[in-house]
Parts: sequence; structure tokens; C-alpha cells
Amino acid sequence: MSAVLALTLSGMCAAEAAGPVAPPLVTPAWVAAHLHTPGMVIVEVYDFDKQKPAYAKEHIPGAVFTGFLSDHWRIPMNGLPFVLPPEATIAKVIEGVGISNNSRVILVPGGAVKGDFPATTRIYWTLRMEGMNNVSIMNGGDHAWLANPKDVVATGDLTPAVGKFTPHYDAGLLATRSMVQADLNTHKFQLVDARPAKQYDGKVKPGVDKKAGTIPGALNLPFSVVLTADHEGIMDRAGVEGAMKKAGIATDKPTYTFCNTGHLASLDWFALREIAHVPDVKLYSGSMSEWTRDASLPVVDGKSAF
Repeated sequence: MSAVLALTLSGMCAAEAAGPVAPPLVTPAWVAAHLHTPGMVIVEVYDFDKQKPAYAKEHIPGAVFTGFLSDHWRIPMNGLPFVLPPEATIAKVIEGVGISNNSRVILVPGGAVKGDFPATTRIYWTLRMEGMNNVSIMNGGDHAWLANPKDVVATGDLTPAVGKFTPHYDAGLLATRSMVQADLNTHKFQLVDARPAKQYDGKVKPGVDKKAGTIPGALNLPFSVVLTADHEGIMDRAGVEGAMKKAGIATDKPTYTFCNTGHLASLDWFALREIAHVPDVKLYSGSMSEWTRDASLPVVDGKSAF
């Protein structure tokens, strides 16, 4: 067998193992059509392990549980409250929910009452940061799944087989403090603050920040304005671009998104990058909790359009 043929067959096998091709955002109908596909891992995202009884009561067949906070998708480090763990640490978290490098991953905001879409987008960003490209979010969460009487519902706790995952770090999705600071002079990127308007305007100071306000020049796109009315899903491209227009955000300019700890900003990152297809969107994960630790860095009161 030639080396070229062997490489081609290897790539075909990898594609098969990864499961069906899917866009970043899929519908419950898409998931229903591909249930139990070999290589596909469905992960329902809750906040804490204590919510596991709700998952065990009713969930998508084959889906596994993760607690965004209790499973340590983010950890305190270097004086910051929530950051991306080191590669060896995050690899174990990823493997713990049954994900391997060749998996096709579907993330589902969990909770029949109200899911946490930003927690799901943060895990999506984390997986992409670690080189996991075959990942999607099911729009509407399991709230949408459970609302459809035709969808099959499973009960009980499913313990996943531990995956085998080797991280392949993608620095192109991350903005650092020095990058944001440098851009205050170059203005090559637009800054987008994903926090609620009162935080952006400096009227409310979150406990993790040293100062109230926002980074000079930042535009405000509160994460909630790109969510559907029930906060279980994200709007379509027209809806996202409509919110961007109101905020003054360009659709064709590279962007840094931020919030307090990189949680809410992951939702704006997802909306701009994966829904509106804004070029080169990076998440400043340190966000205001890091920025305001340095008293020399400027902070101003914003004036939100929302």
C-alpha cells in the first residue's frame, strides 16, 4: 500500500470515527436523527453535581452528565478566580465525560427549567482551544428535547467510559491581557463586553473585579440579548446581527470578547464567530477580573445601547 493511500484511508477512518459532520449549532431534530451514532458523545451541561438528580430523572438517551463548576472546567489559578486549567488537567476533565480526540461531541445546555447556555459555550470554547473541532451545541437545550413528546427520554445515571484525549492547544482562539492592552493603541480589533449593561456602565461592580466599569473603547453586547426569549437557545444569524448592529459592532472586523471571568464572553464569542461568522474572534478569558488587578490599566464607565 502506498503512503498516500494509507494516509487517505487513515483520514477516512478518523472521519468515520468522529461521526456525522455537523455545524457548530444543531437542532434537537438533528440529534434525534443521529442518536447512538458510533463515536458521538452527548454531554448535558449543568452547573453542579448536586443537579445530577434532575439529569437522572430525564435526559437525552445516551447523554452523559457534567457539572460545569464542580467538574473543574475552570479553576482558580495565579490569583484569578476562573481560568482554563493546564493541559494535563483539562485533558482528564475531557476524558472523564467520555470524549476522545476522534469523538463527535454534542453539548446540551441541561436543566428542564432553565439551562446555562454560557456554561455550554464556555465548554465549547474550551474543547476548541484544546483542538477538538468536531463539537456542536444543541440549540434549545434539553428543555427543547423534553418539550417534544416524540423525543425519547432516558432515565438513570449513565457513567461514560473514560476517553483518551491528547490536547492540541489552539492559541488563535485566545486573547491575553497584553494583546488587549496593545490594541488600545492599534485598534485592530473591536472590543466586545458581554456583561449586563449595568456592569458595563459602571453602575454595578461584580465581586471578582477590583473596579467598576469597562475597558476603554469596548462596545456592549449583553450575552442575554442574543439568547432566545426563554434563554434556552441562541438566536439565528439575523437575530445576532441585529443585536450587533444595535451595539455598533461590525460584522467584518476581528474581535476580542470579554466579561468578568470569560464565562459570559464565551457566549458572545460563539454568537459572533459561529453564528455571525465575524473573522478572527478571540476570547479574553482573564477579562475584567484580571484587567482590574492592575491599577495602571484604564477603566471607564460605558454607555450601553441596551
